[in-house]
Amino acid sequence: KATVVGVGQGSAITVKAPDVMLRGLTVTGSGLLLETQDSGIFLSKEAIGARVINNRVINNLIGIYISGARDAVVASNGIVGRRDLRMSERGNGIQVWNAPGARVEGNDIRYGRDGIFVTTSKENVFKSNRFRDLRFGVHYMYTNNSRVERNVSERNHIGYAIMYSKTIEVRNNRSENDRDRGILFNYANNVTVQDNIVTGGPEKCIFIYNSNKNVITPNYLS
Repeated sequence: KATVVGVGQGSAITVKAPDVMLRGLTVTGSGLLLETQDSGIFLSKEAIGARVINNRVINNLIGIYISGARDAVVASNGIVGRRDLRMSERGNGIQVWNAPGARVEGNDIRYGRDGIFVTTSKENVFKSNRFRDLRFGVHYMYTNNSRVERNVSERNHIGYAIMYSKTIEVRNNRSENDRDRGILFNYANNVTVQDNIVTGGPEKCIFIYNSNKNVITPNYLS
C-alpha cells in the first residue's frame, strides 16, 4: 500500500534482478522522454520471472515496460496513462520487447497511446485485459507464436492490430464501439481468428492487408 513517486526523470521503479515481486503499490512520477523509455515500472533483461501484480500505475509516460525480462507476469494492475500530451507523444500502457514467455493478464488500461504494444518477441500471452480510450487496444509488431484471448477493447481507434507477425491465436476477444477497425491484419500470416465479437459499428469490423494463410471463423460482426 505504499506510494512510489518518481522525480520526473527516467523510470520511477527499475527492476534489475530475477524473481522480484512488486505488489499493491501506487506508482507515479516517471519522466517524459520516449527515447529513454521512461516508465512507471521498468523490467530490465535481468528481471527474469518478475511478478508485477495488483498495482496502480498512474500518470507515467509508459506504464509498465517488460524489456527483455523472460517469463515475467504483469497481472491485475490498473494503469492510467497521461492525458495532458498529444496521443503521438504518450507512452503505452504496457510495452513488451524481446521478452519470451511474458504474460499480461487481467489488467485495466486507459488513456495513453496503445494498451499493449509488443515488438520483437515470441511466446507471449495477453489474456483478460480491458482497454479503453486508446489508439490501439493491442498492437503486435514482429512477434510470433503468441496468444491474444478474452480481452475487451472499448472506444479505441482500433481494437486489435496484428502487424508483421505470424502464428498468432486471436480468440474470444471483444471489440465494443471501437472507431476505425475492430481487428486489423497487416503482413500477418498463419493467424487463427476465432469466436471474437465486434460490435458498435466501426468503419470496418475486420481489415486484412497482405496477409496469408489465416483462418477467420466463426466470429460475430455487427
